[in-house]
Amino acid sequence: MMKTKNIIIILLLAVFFFFVGAGIAAVVNMSEEGLKEQSLQTLQDSEGRDNHHAVGMNILGEPMTGLRNDEDSLESIIRSNEVTVINFFASWCDPCRRETPELNAFHEGKKDEPVAIVGINVDDKPSNRDAFLEEFEVAYPVFEFADEAESIESYNIHLMPTTFFVDGEGEIIRAYVGEVEQNLINDYTNYVKEES
Repeated sequence: MMKTKNIIIILLLAVFFFFVGAGIAAVVNMSEEGLKEQSLQTLQDSEGRDNHHAVGMNILGEPMTGLRNDEDSLESIIRSNEVTVINFFASWCDPCRRETPELNAFHEGKKDEPVAIVGINVDDKPSNRDAFLEEFEVAYPVFEFADEAESIESYNIHLMPTTFFVDGEGEIIRAYVGEVEQNLINDYTNYVKEES
């Protein structure tokens, strides 16, 4: 009886490890294209569950003041790109500090594509903001709202960092609250391209 029980346990463990191994092999064998498709599908499946107040709003025409690399207006940048990634940041925000090198790298890597990144500084002291921009050698355009209090309320930007993914018409298609990195930005920009 005990021998039969041990054999059953061994067989069950063998089946369990077979399925675990098959699952690991499936993940390892998934191609980069497959991962990209899966990420895009996950974003599409979550459509409608993105409950950020700003999704669906249009940011064109929002009065802005240029702070750095501001040769073009925000409106001009949005209209000349398929997707514009708008990142709201503050110098006192630790996740903002961690993600800024990622944003710089994304900007450098997308110069030949119709994708732009823009920073909008909020809730900051000018001296701290300027020191932050210098420290991280921010290479992308940076602006601030002309009427910060009103715009923060209008777009419901109360947590730092927050990132909007905007189409070429200025519509906010997706919003992400929290620290971003290049893969996440790519997934969201691909989503916006698919939706446009």
